[in-house]
Amino acid sequence: MNPKRIAAFLTISLIWGSIWLAQQQLPDPSTQLRFTAIVMAVSATALAVIAASFRLPVPQKREWTASAILGITLIALPYLLTTWTATHLASAIPAVIAATTPLLVGFFCDTPWRARNAAIAGLGGVLLVVGGTVSLSWNQLPWVIILLGSTCAIAASLVFAKKRLAQCNPVYTAAIELAVAATILGLLNFAKGEQMSSGLPWTLVPTAAAGNAAASALYFWLLKHVRVDQLASTVWVQLLISIAEGIFLLRPHLDWRTLLGVAIVIGSLLALARTKSDEEMLTVGVT
Repeated sequence: MNPKRIAAFLTISLIWGSIWLAQQQLPDPSTQLRFTAIVMAVSATALAVIAASFRLPVPQKREWTASAILGITLIALPYLLTTWTATHLASAIPAVIAATTPLLVGFFCDTPWRARNAAIAGLGGVLLVVGGTVSLSWNQLPWVIILLGSTCAIAASLVFAKKRLAQCNPVYTAAIELAVAATILGLLNFAKGEQMSSGLPWTLVPTAAAGNAAASALYFWLLKHVRVDQLASTVWVQLLISIAEGIFLLRPHLDWRTLLGVAIVIGSLLALARTKSDEEMLTVGVT
């Protein structure tokens, strides 16, 4: 990756890896759905204003449709499934399942074998980092399968976006998908009979919306310039950033497994970034 792509990669990871800090400021966990819907709506509005102000090329009809589909499969559905299953799973299991995204991408598109090996190694590093807090039982298996299906939807959605939205401006792509996701989450909140404005820390909304808008636009810009599995590896960096911020705030003791896992994840990131799309695939010759 060149410096611009690296900067975008790190910016995306830093913003989305720090989301948990904003969530900690919510007075009531039940307000998370409302907060997320409002933040996405404000982000979509800001991106639409930017697109109109700079007179960016308006997407074609099929690009509007593809971006709207992403709002469902890439944001709304995974968010709802993750929220639903989180109460039934140990805290570290969602992080481990999310870390499989670069590997799952390989099942939906052709990736070099070196990249797949790096994805496997990165997943192993994540397991070492959070392994001390993973407590899996047979009762959790159905919820693990549901969450894994959600991650598959994310991986497939990224491959879909790479193919169908190559010509669409990333600002419009991000604005449309965020608007669709905000609409779905907002309607679900109203279906629960709760008001959008009650019990929310409104001072956090502008900051969270600005960060989300920037990260979303950069995400689709970067998707145009790197492979899907390389973009999906942002989940590893988001995890490392969350852990680093937690260490800075809570000062927990770090054992050798955590440090080894971090080293493996960083090495896997570098290996994944260095692989090229035209590297040799595994083929079988018949004579």
